[in-house]
Amino acid sequence: MPLIKHEVVESGAEIALWKITETVDELVILLQKGGIYADLPFFRNQNRLAEWLATRVLISHLGVQQRVVYDEMGKPHLEGAGKFLSISHSGDMIVVIMHASLRVGIDIEKVGDRIFKVQHKFVNDSENQWINEQTRMEQLYVIWGAKECAFKIFGLGAIDFRDHLTVAPFSFGNKGITEVRFKKGENDCIFRVFFQYLDQVMITYAIAS
Repeated sequence: MPLIKHEVVESGAEIALWKITETVDELVILLQKGGIYADLPFFRNQNRLAEWLATRVLISHLGVQQRVVYDEMGKPHLEGAGKFLSISHSGDMIVVIMHASLRVGIDIEKVGDRIFKVQHKFVNDSENQWINEQTRMEQLYVIWGAKECAFKIFGLGAIDFRDHLTVAPFSFGNKGITEVRFKKGENDCIFRVFFQYLDQVMITYAIAS
């Protein structure tokens, strides 16, 4: 079973990481053992179907028997359950975070130089002042992930990643902590973001207090 990581982290949040190695047919068998997904969606892209199946296999592996449903803002929820949930995918990797009572956000990205082409869309001037050129690529992924986590937690629609979100200075290592500030209108709050670099993959997550 390609469960790469499963741990309880800060504030009692639960994180699990899965690498898709199964075929679609194998994932269907694994998912239907849980008995809550009798009808499967149609995807023209088999990779997208495998991603959908593996996500739900992973969640069921964590002992959750509720369906994943999405609200009008596209945020995932567990049907009929009070737990908060966030999901992220990158290639054949899937990561989820759950918490019984606190909002959560998570992001996973395969690290590569493609991020340099889009950094102007999410990095603001204050962040550019402290980024270390020796670790710029890795720090860009942490900044992106931190802002993506904030977006997932708040789910307030139109958020400008440059203007409404600012990440505090941090030094890059394989594991670390930073902060992200969300400021838009009457909303103004700061919370911690945790990051981990694992096998060319950057995982970032945040838990709203």
